[in-house]
Amino acid sequence: MKVRFVGSFLENFPCDGRKHAVFVGRSNVGKSSLINMLVGQKVAKVSKEPGRTRAINFFLLEDQGIYLVDLPGYGFAKVSKVERERWRAVIDAYFRTCKDDIKVVFLLIDCVVGPTELDLQALDWLKALGIRCVLTLTKCDRATQEDINKTIKSLGQNKEIVITSSKEGRGKKDVLSYVLN
Repeated sequence: MKVRFVGSFLENFPCDGRKHAVFVGRSNVGKSSLINMLVGQKVAKVSKEPGRTRAINFFLLEDQGIYLVDLPGYGFAKVSKVERERWRAVIDAYFRTCKDDIKVVFLLIDCVVGPTELDLQALDWLKALGIRCVLTLTKCDRATQEDINKTIKSLGQNKEIVITSSKEGRGKKDVLSYVLN
């Protein structure tokens, strides 16, 4: 899969008619790792420290003409309240500006932790915007089957859910089917 880093944006987002597959979730949930697993190479910077992604990063799947969009995480990150508010404003501006180009949003939820209050708020917000959202359970290699079942049950019925592990490559085909079809 041929992928190219387009850039990091705080404004003037690439809304050029190409579709966007957006990765959103709390800090350190595995957004960048999932993107790297999907494309089979390290294009997105990964850190153990929450809050390393500080702008909206665009990667172009060149053969398909689709952007993979890596958003800053919400929730715990070692940054000031002012910085967190700036991220919120940038993310809000991105969704308002590029809404018509967004094909799908992958809302990442740590399979062991389960959905946090912020995850549920993000889900409600995306639903209110009318954007297709696929709940993407991450780090499933660290979870027991009981953890996975509990997380799925807590998310309720009638939701699109994909179970992933960037470490093991689990869920790659499922996520790519949402991106490419």
